[in-house]
Amino acid sequence: MEFDFNNMPDMGSFTKQMSNTIAAQHEQLQASFAALESVRMAEEERKEEARQAAIETAENTAEIKGDMKQVIHNQNNYIKMLEYQNQLLKNMFASGEDGVAVQKEIMKILKEQGETDSTFKDKGLDAGIQTVFLGIQIWLKFRGIDF
Repeated sequence: MEFDFNNMPDMGSFTKQMSNTIAAQHEQLQASFAALESVRMAEEERKEEARQAAIETAENTAEIKGDMKQVIHNQNNYIKMLEYQNQLLKNMFASGEDGVAVQKEIMKILKEQGETDSTFKDKGLDAGIQTVFLGIQIWLKFRGIDF
C-alpha cells in the first residue's frame, strides 16, 4: 500500500515541505529501482544469449571434430591404397626380370583373349608389348615414380 503525501492534513509549511521532499525522494528511489531492474534484466538476457552461443559453438565444434576424424580416416585409407598401388608398380617395373615376367603375362592375356590379329603376329606382338611396357616406364618416371 502506498502512502499519499498530498492528502495529509495541514501541518504547517515546514512539515509540508518535508513531506513533499520525502515524496519526491521516494519517487526518485522507485525510478532508480525500476532502472536497476531494467539493467539487471538486460544483463541476464545478455548472459543467456552468451550461454546459448557457447552451447551452439560447442555443438558445432563437436560436429566439425567428428567430420574431421572421418576425413582423416578416409585420407589415411586413400594413402594406404596409393602406397599399395605404388608398391605394385615398383614391383612390376623395378627390375628387368620382373618386367620380362610382366611382358610375358600381358602376352599370355592377349593370346587368351584372341587379341593376336594380323597387327601383332609372332614377333610383332613381343615388340609391341615391349614398346608399350617401355612407354609406361617412361611415363611413370615423367610423373615422378622412379624405380
